[in-house]
Amino acid sequence: MRIERVDMADGDLVRACHAVHVAAQEADDPQQEPPFSLQLFTALLTHGWGYDPAEAWYVPAGSTAAAGPSGVAAWCRVVLPDLENRDRAFIEPVVHPAFRRRGIGRGLLAHGWRRAAAGGRRFLDGNAIQGSAGEAFARSLGAEPGIVDARRILDLRKVPAGRFADLQAQAVPHAAGYSMLRWTGATPEAALGGVAGVLNAMNDAPREEGWFEDDIWDADRVRARGDMSVRLGGQLGYSVAAVHEETGEMAAMTQVFVDPGEPAWGRQGLTGVTRPHRGHRLGLLTKAAMLDWLATAEPGIERIETNNAEANSYMIAVNETLGYELAEPGAQFFALPVRGLLAGGETVQPFAQQRLLRAAECRLVWQDGAQCPGSAARPRVPDSGLLAGDGGDRGLPENAQQGRVTLERAAFPRPRAGGRQRGASR
Repeated sequence: MRIERVDMADGDLVRACHAVHVAAQEADDPQQEPPFSLQLFTALLTHGWGYDPAEAWYVPAGSTAAAGPSGVAAWCRVVLPDLENRDRAFIEPVVHPAFRRRGIGRGLLAHGWRRAAAGGRRFLDGNAIQGSAGEAFARSLGAEPGIVDARRILDLRKVPAGRFADLQAQAVPHAAGYSMLRWTGATPEAALGGVAGVLNAMNDAPREEGWFEDDIWDADRVRARGDMSVRLGGQLGYSVAAVHEETGEMAAMTQVFVDPGEPAWGRQGLTGVTRPHRGHRLGLLTKAAMLDWLATAEPGIERIETNNAEANSYMIAVNETLGYELAEPGAQFFALPVRGLLAGGETVQPFAQQRLLRAAECRLVWQDGAQCPGSAARPRVPDSGLLAGDGGDRGLPENAQQGRVTLERAAFPRPRAGGRQRGASR
């Protein structure tokens, strides 16, 4: 078996890798969520979700002893974070269904381990579907299990007419002093600091104790490293935020992304409420407002996927109020020490891919102070002071006591069955 670096300038090779992604998605996802478009897939291989350095590798079909389609048998992406978590690497190997159970995924993962070691990384992170061969193999290696991510899907065809307007009306009395803002595409310049504050809120989301450093965002980082999926990946991005009128701080935000080629599906981006502004049902308010907006902005949308840590009872409660239903199985996160396994000459099953999704190029379409169902109209706040603050540094749930969080990771296609999967890492 031969493993070669993907030349991103070779369009035919990138399309062959994308074909493996499509075949794996169609074979493995019981919910039949559509695969990434070629444009988004190419952007992911080139830049990753957060512009961390990444390497893409592939196995030519002709280099294996197994019979199968010509072109590419498998591919792998190794992410080497360069800001936080520089002692860790993230890996995503994907094997074409026709080439599975022949050790190709093991070989790719072993290659990823070597690349992680060469980059000075101490841990390799990934995930596997619960109950799969991938999970069993990770546990057999002594991998440390982390959190479980649960997927939920909202079938908008089942939602009664007026449901989201009613939920907004119920939330509005708890959100006095806040105005709503929305935009399409990338983060507008005036909102960069506020979006950074909500991104920093993700550091309060349930996660593995001691595994990860906090991701620290500011306006410059959002400008330089945010919004990849829209700016480069061709996705349509929708963002709804709540702004605290007295301070101008962005208090909460939720995002949804739609692929123009698959208008029936949406992927939930992050949802966060910053720490100073919890307890006002802003998570429910922004998400219900988003769904109301999408009904007219994306009339063909039928289903939206989201993922939450299984322990995140607060965000899960919001989602279930909106009508999201559990779509099992979940994904188990793992961490494996690089040095120990390489020293032992061991090889491992493939795990999964990063999950971070950002918004993209934008225009403001909803003025602050727009009237929500059940609310009184509010005076317009001048643009110059609308987003003056960075929105605080953490995200917490509406109606939750101090110290609890309601946050939502970006949603992506699930890990592959049998340990051959795509999924998400933070």
